[in-house]
Amino acid sequence: MGAGVAGRRTAPKPRRSAQPLNSPSLEIADYDAAQDAAAVARIWREVGWIDAERQGLVGRLYESGRGVVFRIDGSAECAVHTAPGAMRYLEQDLELSVVTAVTTSRVGRKLGAAGRLTALALANAARDGAEISALGAFEQGFYDRLGFGCGPYEHEFTFDPASLNVGSPFRPPRRLTTADWQAVRGCMLRRKRGHGGCILTPPQVTECELGWTEDFFGLGYYDAADGSLSHFIWGEARDAHGPYEITWIGYEDIPQLMELLSLIRSLGDQVNAVSMLEPADIRLQDMLKQPFRHRRSTEGGKYANRCDAIAFWQARVLDLPKCLAKTHLAGQDLVFNLELQDPAPARLDGAYGNAGADWPGAGGAFTVTLGSASGAERGHHPSLPTLKAFVGAFTRMWLGAAPASVLAVTDDIKGDAALLEALDDKFAFLPTPRLGWDF
Repeated sequence: MGAGVAGRRTAPKPRRSAQPLNSPSLEIADYDAAQDAAAVARIWREVGWIDAERQGLVGRLYESGRGVVFRIDGSAECAVHTAPGAMRYLEQDLELSVVTAVTTSRVGRKLGAAGRLTALALANAARDGAEISALGAFEQGFYDRLGFGCGPYEHEFTFDPASLNVGSPFRPPRRLTTADWQAVRGCMLRRKRGHGGCILTPPQVTECELGWTEDFFGLGYYDAADGSLSHFIWGEARDAHGPYEITWIGYEDIPQLMELLSLIRSLGDQVNAVSMLEPADIRLQDMLKQPFRHRRSTEGGKYANRCDAIAFWQARVLDLPKCLAKTHLAGQDLVFNLELQDPAPARLDGAYGNAGADWPGAGGAFTVTLGSASGAERGHHPSLPTLKAFVGAFTRMWLGAAPASVLAVTDDIKGDAALLEALDDKFAFLPTPRLGWDF
């Protein structure tokens, strides 16, 4: 025996009887303001999206569109909100449902709540007539599991406003505040929209987006035919010399865009750097004096000039026949079989009172025609080549975000080489889709 305690016996401690943990009550339900408003605002504060001063805007957002919640013992611990709108596909408008917010509290993590609620939100939107859904992704991968695919790279420029090479004159603008949200909304609804351009129709969405901008500034012009706001910029100015961040820009035509760029240039007397997404109608680098010199001379500093490319938004088809009915492409018709897979319905298992379990999703076997009169019919024709695709990858190809031959390597599209080449040719002349509305 070892030294010290050798041979000393101690009485065993009495074993405590195991106490069963109370199983929490779990429920999925539509958002109810009376029951859920305070809890959802608390979630937003927990995840750091808002401060106490602005938490009332969360309730305003949820008054519009549609919300679904995951309740634990009667309290909402995860919430998803969607808002209706439209997305431009060439000259046609698609019925759009935007997932504006997916938030999970510290208590509701790792229960699969966010995925279940987002799938239910998609089912609700599809039943309400939406043809496509879109969202801003916090990270690539999570929403892919619900059928979303990444949009194209967006270019975010940070530049010295004094380096803008624009010769257009500008007039003294009108100052905009959060009280002008209705004027801003009207301008955004009327603004120039190209392929991929989006609008969100509920008024509360614009009110809230402007309302929780910190250190905001807004400048614009009231030149519309009815005297309303025609073109404007809106953003955050957190420091005297910048960088200023321009988060909203709206205009009806290119001359108005040029006036806004001249207005931004005028800020260069005080502001050393401005950050903004490249507008769809121009190449912003073409508008900058000596862009490479400015990048070299400011590298590593607070006002570093740079251009970042990132695909931060995602989209997915909700109703393939309806989307293709609004697709009009030049050239000879391309006809093929499509096996479309949609992973979202697997999240709708009926648990916790989930009423969306009967949504079949957008997947299935189709015969697809792409041409001046496109379409999708149920069923296959044995003589046609077959494309196999997940709905997110197909959406990326169809929107023009990435070609089929690239997606066959990096995403979930499979087909023979001739079909992939034909698809590349069919979508080659689509403009790059640009939302023009950050959500």
